[in-house]
Amino acid sequence: MNPYWSLVQQRAAEYSLAHSRPDAPLTAGLPVLAAHAADFSPFHTLHVAQMCLAVIVSEDCPDHLRTPAGIPDMTRLVPADTDALTVLTAAEEQRALFGRGLATELRNVEDQVAATRRAQAVVQRLLDQVPYGAGGRQRMLDIVWELRDDPRAIAGVIALTAAALRELAAQQGPADVSPQEGQR
Repeated sequence: MNPYWSLVQQRAAEYSLAHSRPDAPLTAGLPVLAAHAADFSPFHTLHVAQMCLAVIVSEDCPDHLRTPAGIPDMTRLVPADTDALTVLTAAEEQRALFGRGLATELRNVEDQVAATRRAQAVVQRLLDQVPYGAGGRQRMLDIVWELRDDPRAIAGVIALTAAALRELAAQQGPADVSPQEGQR
């Protein structure tokens, strides 16, 4: 694996860990994404989200949140009442990652709603590629490239990925972080 993808993998693990508590705010992983955006670009944060979706969401998603084909279903995975929260979180991410003011983004909330819908379709398309291995990973890169000029959709993908990670944490229950017997 080349050094860039090793860093993406590390940051995806950090981002996922930030969302591993069911009560974690959707913005919990923003410092990880901000570091990645600072090192590369805001667009490159999609690679972290892509890795989270392909590895964590795809592998840990319970059966009842999957399609009949066994692929995680975003309409089941991200609760319907998340939409308003997702939009507001995406607006906050805009401010943090793209240097835009929160007030500006809230005035353009209709644009963010549309971009979040687009992002949901993109996230589902990303998840649909996971079973195809290396070919699917290449198609995933092409899919995220489509968003390169749409910062609101990028923020939507980030927010939806966070919502999916948080839902998985809720499905799995609180993590036991106590030391194992014999490892003390």
